[in-house]
Amino acid sequence: MAIHAKTNNEIIQLQVFVGLAIIGLNFFFNQWFEAIRYYALAASILIIGMPHGALDHKIYFKALHKEETVKTQLVFYAGYLLVVAVYAWLWYVQPFVGFLLFMLFTLYHFGQSDTERLPLNGLIKQLFILARGLSIAGLILFGSDPFYTSRIVESVTGVSLISIVYNFVTIEDLRLFFALLYPCIYLLGSFISKKVPLKNWLTLDAFVVPALFSMVDPIFAFALYFGLWHGYNHTKTMLDFLSSKNEQVGFGWFYKETAVFSVISYIGLILIYFLVEAFGDEALLVAVLFTLISVITLPHMLVVEQMYRAFDKTKISE
Repeated sequence: MAIHAKTNNEIIQLQVFVGLAIIGLNFFFNQWFEAIRYYALAASILIIGMPHGALDHKIYFKALHKEETVKTQLVFYAGYLLVVAVYAWLWYVQPFVGFLLFMLFTLYHFGQSDTERLPLNGLIKQLFILARGLSIAGLILFGSDPFYTSRIVESVTGVSLISIVYNFVTIEDLRLFFALLYPCIYLLGSFISKKVPLKNWLTLDAFVVPALFSMVDPIFAFALYFGLWHGYNHTKTMLDFLSSKNEQVGFGWFYKETAVFSVISYIGLILIYFLVEAFGDEALLVAVLFTLISVITLPHMLVVEQMYRAFDKTKISE
């Protein structure tokens, strides 16, 4: 069975409508969005961000067809934590290298999870993954408020992105490039391949997401995208995968299954929040949060890559 066969058109419509609504309201309430951005980010991470990563153990054993015994679980968690520890060490000794790797992981992961809604394969699929991911990652850094995001990056890496970029290109040109990248690739793909629908909500989605990051407060835009787009799309894909393995699962099962791991993650986030808040540095708080997300994202990506490969084998055999 193919992942894209389970695409929920109503969800795509909802994503597009919400994105357009936020873009429109931003003209009148941009200061309000800025005021609530950290609450939106917290809600996005707590409601869908942390829980969807807590399914990794289920995905791992189903994708590799391994029996879930005490021994195999110990091997899985030991390997998972080892990856976390090594990447955290890299962040500590070479923070800018850790940041660059995080952006590469992010653009691939976001692009991969979003483009699974399209019935693509081969080189054109890789092109769409790269374009979607690069568009989002680039606009996270150089979207509506690049000076704010540069300050966050500098607080943890010691490197000013703005200073580097200004030696080669203007921020405005860079923002325009990333904003137009995915829409242009999508339109080009629709003319090259009949598998890329033109008269479809996904066409609007190709324009709405870049516009969201280009116009709305960067933290609020990321929170909305991370929760409503990436979090939902990726969780739905994982649930579809588990269902293809003869497990009838849904979002109710998802939250019950991930409850324990989610609570542990919540406690850790709360401790980090109060620890960093004691220093009174807002940029540092956001930087630490995103560093934590990056450290967890790497092993998560390695696990779900097995899922996508298993899905690809299923599609080839059909």
